[in-house]
Formats: sequence, C-alpha cells, structure tokens
Amino acid sequence: MVEMEQLDLFDLISERHGTIRRMLEEKWNEMSDISISNSEWYIMSKVNKNQPTISMVAKNVQISRQAAHKFIKKLESKGLVEVVPGSNNRDKCIQLTNLGQICVDKYIVLKRTIESKISEKIDIEQLKTILKSDWGI
Repeated sequence: MVEMEQLDLFDLISERHGTIRRMLEEKWNEMSDISISNSEWYIMSKVNKNQPTISMVAKNVQISRQAAHKFIKKLESKGLVEVVPGSNNRDKCIQLTNLGQICVDKYIVLKRTIESKISEKIDIEQLKTILKSDWGI
C-alpha cells in the first residue's frame, strides 16, 4: 500500500476514494449474485429516480456516448436498466428496472453501513461540510 504520509491532498483523496469503492464493490459481490462494477453503479446512481437520456448519462458521468451505450447494454443484459423512448424519436431514455431499483436500494444501505463504520474513526459530518463548501477554486 502507498505510504499515506507521503501523499499530497489530491492523491490522498484519490487513494481513499479508490479504497472505499473497491470495498463497496467487494462487499456487494459477496452479498449478491449480480456483479456490478463501480462504473455501472455510478451510472445507476445517475439513473435512480430519473429518466435521463443516454447523452445526458454520458455527459453527467463524463464518458463518451459510445462508452455510455456500452455500459447501458451491460446493465440492460443484467436486467438492471431498460431503454425507453424519450420525448422525441431521437432520444432514448434509461430507467431502472424493478430489479435495478432493488439493487440500488440495497447498495444505499451498504454505503450507509460503511459510512457508519468510518464515522467511528472520523467526524463524517465535518468532512461532508468541508467537501460541500466553496473551496474558492
């Protein structure tokens, strides 16, 4: 593992983010037969309670439309999302299936459990306040 004391702010944030994401993915895969990657979770979180177009997903997740289509096809093959007609013939929208919504709801509980465990070591509310604040950049 990387020596944390030697890392700057950006690398510390990145290292912690990667560690938590790997932990979430591992814990999910232990409790579910449906394997879902971090990238797929990110897309599902953008789709949850919304019905964005594929181009909106690509923009919000900051990936190409081609990559968005690829991820959406994988999620569709797992029965987690479905593509539905949009407001015009050109746009196609994504929505969670019932199974997808169940998985997202369980994932939210998993995240809260890990957050609670982290809060035993650090002040989560203070960290959230810092992360939400205007950093002047």
